[in-house]
Amino acid sequence: MWQYSSKELVDGIDGPVDMNYLIGTPADHGVKELQSGVSYEAHVSDIGWQTFVQNGEIAGTTGQNKGIEALKMQLNDVDGGIEYRAHVRDIGWQDYVSNGQQAGTTGQAKPIEAVSIRLTGEVSEQYDIYYRVHSSDFGWLGWAKNGEDAGTQGYAKKVEAIQVQLVQKGGEAPGETSNAFKIKETEVQYQAHVSDIGWQNIVTNGEIAGTTGQNKGVEALKLQLSNARNGGIEYRAHVRDIGWQDYVSNGQQAGTTGQAKPIEAVSIRLIGEVSEQYDIYYRVHSSDFGWLDWAKNGEDAGTQGYAKKVEAIEICLVKKGDAAPGSTEKAFLKNN
Repeated sequence: MWQYSSKELVDGIDGPVDMNYLIGTPADHGVKELQSGVSYEAHVSDIGWQTFVQNGEIAGTTGQNKGIEALKMQLNDVDGGIEYRAHVRDIGWQDYVSNGQQAGTTGQAKPIEAVSIRLTGEVSEQYDIYYRVHSSDFGWLGWAKNGEDAGTQGYAKKVEAIQVQLVQKGGEAPGETSNAFKIKETEVQYQAHVSDIGWQNIVTNGEIAGTTGQNKGVEALKLQLSNARNGGIEYRAHVRDIGWQDYVSNGQQAGTTGQAKPIEAVSIRLIGEVSEQYDIYYRVHSSDFGWLDWAKNGEDAGTQGYAKKVEAIEICLVKKGDAAPGSTEKAFLKNN
């Protein structure tokens, strides 16, 4: 790099002026030149937006306990595009954004916990895109690629740093590819409102909600999933003097409170991607009949036409196609 000066005329300025020329590349003068490939920037808690980095460099921080809250990514001098999405604390997976748009949030103190990145167009035929994150307490996880998830879900661990890199199609990964994404098993959580008691505490995965041996009816239920990647849960109740209510979902109330109308039967089903991964089984303890058998995936469980209240319920998730928790022969009794 070298420099020279001269006096020249410039339009709009009277008389000669000093002109200084720096010869070399932008990097020679302390200016980072964006190379062909991928560039990305991170919005970090207590710091804000950092400058763009590129091609495997680290965005974010390590050892400072600061979470990345938002990301922007773009491609340079290649034909095609880049899409990316973030799993944000208290929000979950956001929709994909692309080509310099913001994934994540700012001003809400909600760290990103996982990311997914993919290429579109011609560049996707020429390159694989690899990426890995530094997750609080876990450290650097393995490299994911081409739309795979990287980070954690269900652990409340923030992404503190990220590396993103283009590799020629079929080329060797930048490093270890195992253990790129950690996810807690999906759980079903449910809560019963019981006559003379009110709302009980939330229970999970096969535990009993309600009571047995006390002649107290379950009058309302709330169900939800935790750590579900994509999807939800819908459920309905058959209520004394009302009949079948409409389906509600994801923590909403099925049944009634303050009306002394017990639930007599239920139907529960999964929706979305989680329904492809799990079957949902459930059974009820019905007054006089006791524990009935297990229903699953939208089947009815309980009684209809007998005026027998549901006193307790068990609900559990089972990996798709695995064995039922017990007998499934008589889950629902109907008196015509």
